[in-house]
This record gives sequence, C-alpha cells and structure tokens, in this order.
Amino acid sequence: MHKVVSPNGLEWTVKRLLIPLGMRPLDRIAILDAATPRRTVVEGMSNRVPDAVGAWTGPLPLGVLVLPLALLLLPIVLLLRRLRLLPWTVEARAYPWGRRFPPIVFSYDVRGGDDVRRVLIQLADALARGDGAPQIAGVDIMREPRAAHGGIVSSDSGTLYGGRR
Repeated sequence: MHKVVSPNGLEWTVKRLLIPLGMRPLDRIAILDAATPRRTVVEGMSNRVPDAVGAWTGPLPLGVLVLPLALLLLPIVLLLRRLRLLPWTVEARAYPWGRRFPPIVFSYDVRGGDDVRRVLIQLADALARGDGAPQIAGVDIMREPRAAHGGIVSSDSGTLYGGRR
C-alpha cells in the first residue's frame, strides 16, 4: 500500500485488493441505493414506504448470511490469481471531501504478481505528478461511466444504453 499526495492536495491510497470486488462489503451509499425503493410514495397512503435496510430481507441481514459462503471461495480465487487466470485489482482512492462520500476511485485489472508491483509504483508516481486518470501500459482500466437515470454510456461511441439522452 502506498500513500501519495498529489500537487492539488488530494491524499491518494494506492493498494492491491485481496478480496474481489464482488465480495467486498457495500459502502453506505451503495446500501442506501440498493435498499431505497424507487417509489417511496404510494397513492392512498398517508406515510412513505419504509426502507428495507434493516428488514429481514434487506441487504444487511442477507449480506451477513452470504459472507461466510463467500469467504470459503477466497482461497480458490487466490489460487486462480496465482495461476494468472483471474486478475488482481489495483485501486487508487482519494476522498476530496474528507472521509465523506463519494470518493474518487481509479481501478485497474492486472494479471500476475510482478506486474502488480510495477503497476502500484507507476500509479503512485503518476498520481504524485498530478496526472488526472493515469494510463498505464499493459493494464485494463475498469470504468463504468454512468449517465442520468441509471444508463451506462458506451466508451467507444458515447451511446447511452438503458436510459435516455
């Protein structure tokens, strides 16, 4: 793990993630987004529909039940990464508004242990120089650009899928 301060004052933490992104616990914003119903006002009812965060079918109780099953798969994931069949994730994270959300995150997919060390050093150096979104040779950057109304914008053509433009 590297801690770097960029010229504009952002404090970046650059690290290799051990747990895959699909197994990581949800942060506060993702929990609220997953649990908040799209429509909280129902006609004919005087009150709003309650959030499902604490309900027995909500994300918190089900996440606690699924976590031991996911941890059983972690040794298999580490073995597949060692055999270069699954990529490691290298992540750079900064909190421009203190520890409040949302953070600025750059994620990269890297295959192989030696490449991970090289990418960690190159990414930390690029962020210390003040590069906005560093491009590192031989590495896939993980991006999912979002548009209004939950659509995903294609990076090639600027086309919006699943939403309106």
